[in-house]
Amino acid sequence: MNVSSPLRTSAALALCLLLGLPALPQTNGGYGNIGPSKGEVIGIIAGAAAALTVVGLLIYHETHKHPSITGCVVSGADGLTLKNEKDKKVYALSGDSAALRAGERVTLKGKKIKDSIGNGKPSFQVEKLTKDYGTCNP
Repeated sequence: MNVSSPLRTSAALALCLLLGLPALPQTNGGYGNIGPSKGEVIGIIAGAAAALTVVGLLIYHETHKHPSITGCVVSGADGLTLKNEKDKKVYALSGDSAALRAGERVTLKGKKIKDSIGNGKPSFQVEKLTKDYGTCNP
């Protein structure tokens, strides 16, 4: 009875090893390619590069936006000013302000400038007149 036990163990071990062998792929009678093909790798790299480009452009666009302000243009002793409707600050206008007229409600695109003189008045450098709404309402 003890003699058949090593025979059974050997037979079970041989069966396990035989069943544990990997199945050979049907391509070229060999092991074939393991992993993605060159075309798939190139496609993945191209897709990742396109996604990174789109994300980069969106980040650039969002971080380089120029602010806009909307309000009524007023002529004063120091030139044209505009009271922003959002933050209620009065901005001295500079830059491309030739198309602006006192008494008009407009939206301007440009750049907020800190006061360099130190008199506490904020300035707005006008780059573009975005929209002219017409005459201001009192």
